[in-house]
Amino acid sequence: MSPGLRNTVGVYDFFHVSFPSEHILQVTLSRPEKLNCIDKKTSKQMQSIWELFDQDDSLWVGIITGSGRAFCTGADLTEWNRMNEAGIFNDMGAPGLGGLCRREGKKPIIAAVNGICMGGGFEMISNCDMILASELATFALPEVKRGIAPVAGCLPRLARVIGLQRTMDLALTGRTVNAQTLHSWGLVSKVVEEKSAGFTSNAVETQGGSRVLQAAIRIGEAMCRNSPDALIVARRGIRSAWEQGNADEATETLAREWYPQLVAGKNFAEGLKAFVDKRAPEWTSPKL
Repeated sequence: MSPGLRNTVGVYDFFHVSFPSEHILQVTLSRPEKLNCIDKKTSKQMQSIWELFDQDDSLWVGIITGSGRAFCTGADLTEWNRMNEAGIFNDMGAPGLGGLCRREGKKPIIAAVNGICMGGGFEMISNCDMILASELATFALPEVKRGIAPVAGCLPRLARVIGLQRTMDLALTGRTVNAQTLHSWGLVSKVVEEKSAGFTSNAVETQGGSRVLQAAIRIGEAMCRNSPDALIVARRGIRSAWEQGNADEATETLAREWYPQLVAGKNFAEGLKAFVDKRAPEWTSPKL
C-alpha cells in the first residue's frame, strides 16, 4: 500500500486539499483575486496530488472545485507572457494544466463548477468524469481572442460529446454560454440551484460551501457506497470507448485486461456473497 495522501499532502499557495468524506478527496482552487488561474508551479503540484490520489487505496472519488466567483480561468497569462517574451515554449503535453486536461488516471473525478469557467479551466473539466455546475456558472473558450487556441485536449473531447458544430461555435467565437446550455448539450450532468434545499449528507452539513459542491459530495458518497474495484473497471470501460471511438475494441480490452482483475479481487466475492446473505456488502480498499 502506498503512503496515504492524508499523511503526505503539503500546504500550497493557490489551492487546498481536504477530505469531506471517508473516501473522497477534494481539491479547491484558492486564488480568487486572479479568478483561480493556474501558474506552472501550481499545475505541477496539482498533478502530483492526482497521481497520489490514484495510488492511495483509501480514496475512491475526487472532486475539483473553486473558491470565490470563479471555478478556474485557465493558465496564468501574465506568466505565459513572460515565458513567451523569454522565448520559453509552453509545453501542452499530458497530463496538462492542473494535471487534468489529458489525465488518464484510474479513479473518477467530479468537477463542481461554482462560477466562471473558461480557457484551461474549461479544458480541465472537459476531461473530468462528471460535471456538476452551479446555475450561476458560465463557460467559454476565449483563447482565439488572445491569439491562442485551446490545444490542451478539450477540442476532440468536446467534439465527441457535444458535436462538431457546437464545438466550432464555442472555439471559434469565444462566446460565453451558461450552465443550462451545456446541460442541454449533454456536457454538464446536473445544474444545481444555489438556493435549493434538501441535502441530507452528514459530510455536507459540516462542510458548508456552495450548493454545487454539496451536490458533488453527495454524488461522491453515492459512488463510494459501491465496490471501489467496480468503480475503477466501469470507469475504464466507459473512457476506453470514449477515447478510442470503437465500442467492440473497448469491450474486448475491458474483458481481456480488466475483468479478470475484478473477478480475482475480494470485493467481487464480497458483493456476490452479500447478495446471497441478504446483507449490505463490506467493501475493502481496491487493489487494481
